[in-house]
Amino acid sequence: MSIINENLKRFLCLFLGAALATDSIVLMLCGVFGFGVYLPLGVSVFLLAIGLKWQPIHYWLNQKKWRLQVWCLGWTGAGIWLASVAVFFYFIQVNHDTEINRIQGPVKTIIVLGANASNCKPNATLRARVDLGLVWAERLPDAKVVVSGGLDRGEECTEAEAMGNYLRARGLAPARILQEERSTSTFENFAMSKKLMADNKITSSEGLLIVTSDFHSVRSHYIARKAGFNNTASAGAETPLSVRYNNWLREYFAFISGYILGEYAGR
Repeated sequence: MSIINENLKRFLCLFLGAALATDSIVLMLCGVFGFGVYLPLGVSVFLLAIGLKWQPIHYWLNQKKWRLQVWCLGWTGAGIWLASVAVFFYFIQVNHDTEINRIQGPVKTIIVLGANASNCKPNATLRARVDLGLVWAERLPDAKVVVSGGLDRGEECTEAEAMGNYLRARGLAPARILQEERSTSTFENFAMSKKLMADNKITSSEGLLIVTSDFHSVRSHYIARKAGFNNTASAGAETPLSVRYNNWLREYFAFISGYILGEYAGR
């Protein structure tokens, strides 16, 4: 029975390692990079190394009792961390939308937050955001639509320009679109959009609908409050399955770092 258990553990390490490596490599071949890709790749290397060197590693561990204790403690910590990730995934899934009726008065502005726009075209994640923004623009015909995002590394035009072109090509009146093209972070999205809105006689106290990805919805709402927007609701676009859990994993760490760095208000 012990041998069967050991073989099962080894198989699980090899299987999970191969699955994570395949996921990361496929995404990188498709031009998707970032922490949510690199971390699973690093974990896959660790798991594959354990699976391939199972017997030598366990022979070394059995030489000293403390080594086994540290080994078990490490796996216990990993289990607790995975449980916290699962809880976070559930949290963002059930909280990615806030009721629009929480906004006091009419919705004056819809802000669509930027993401990657290589070759001046929204990627799948950003396209889902802009499509959802267009849906809400049709529902709220009197609202201005702010598309917010500057020039990221490797991009040929700003994210806001790519989003604005996308919306105009789908029939949204150009007069309704405001392009904020300098921001490089979520806080800057709101801070710089706030000035653009003020230039168009829209104040931060008037109704604002935040459109972003499901995984980003809760954090962006907190950051908006930090930037001075207190009359808001959020609409979270579904993340494409091909990058969903990689983006959610990246958001897990971004959410924690936001707390540490004091990026939120009104928690």
